[in-house]
Amino acid sequence: MERKRFIKTIIGSTTLLLTMDGLTSLTSAMSHEKANALEALNTDEIASFGAIHLNNTSIENAKNFWIDVIGMKLRAESESMAEFGTENKTLVVVHKTATTAFKEGYSGLYHFAIHLPNKEEFAKALYRLQRNKYSFSPIDHTMTQSFYLTDFDNVIVELALETPERFKRVITEGGLFMDDTDGTIRGASAPLNTDEILKSLAEKDLSKIISENAKIGHIHFYANDVENNNNFYKKLGFSQSNYFPQYMFADLGAGGPYLHRIALNAWHGYNKPMAPSSNAGLKHYHIVFKSREKLENVLNLIEYSTEKKGEYWTLDPTGTKILLTHDA
Repeated sequence: MERKRFIKTIIGSTTLLLTMDGLTSLTSAMSHEKANALEALNTDEIASFGAIHLNNTSIENAKNFWIDVIGMKLRAESESMAEFGTENKTLVVVHKTATTAFKEGYSGLYHFAIHLPNKEEFAKALYRLQRNKYSFSPIDHTMTQSFYLTDFDNVIVELALETPERFKRVITEGGLFMDDTDGTIRGASAPLNTDEILKSLAEKDLSKIISENAKIGHIHFYANDVENNNNFYKKLGFSQSNYFPQYMFADLGAGGPYLHRIALNAWHGYNKPMAPSSNAGLKHYHIVFKSREKLENVLNLIEYSTEKKGEYWTLDPTGTKILLTHDA
């Protein structure tokens, strides 16, 4: 079944869903008073994400997107590679290795998300998109507020604000719905009120780059088999959040209050192959474990890894390439 029609079917007809992120359920609602402590709690997670590496068709187009539209700093550049990020860390690396844009119908990357640290930075991201007249979709997942857009190679990028303090429960009767702590029930991917978001805009100076506290916050994959991939990421230490085989979806957290670090779906169809290397998309991504001990535990659990110069590489069951390291 075509993806958007399938998603609309399982959620219900109250809203047109563009994605199925934000389905994470917590055992009890967090109070709004705890919102400011969320980032501190997230530091207890077993791992974080390093840079995302993308196969790309044009360095110049990448510079226009990541600098002008997203607000990142160009940290390094060559004829075939460019690094973008904050003042002190790289978030995205593009490699001029693709000859065609991202295409649907393959397993691998669905989208990845850059998480902004607070309402002010999220509002500034919205303001930057509007000033650049760049097309995007504003979505409220309750667990997360998001702007979805595509880069020039048709790779989906999400700009997100973590809001798990708003979340109470998932309602599955008649579809999938989110129950907010304020009593609001909305679709899993409801429209987001951008006028309300802009009320948090603190300053409009777009010459300032993205916040140092911006990060790669979650990655969502088209899996060739949701169950197998879900089991693999549990071996990596990620904890089960939702597992909906009837909806061909699962997501996992890393131990903090935000439980949507890895997401998996098979909405494109089971056992689809990985895209050709000539297609734009994910080259590899990086998981950074909190300690050497956690990394070594993972290496003992997974079936395959190879070591290169003190770094470890593995593949998930779909074939996605992953760099595994630990904090110094």
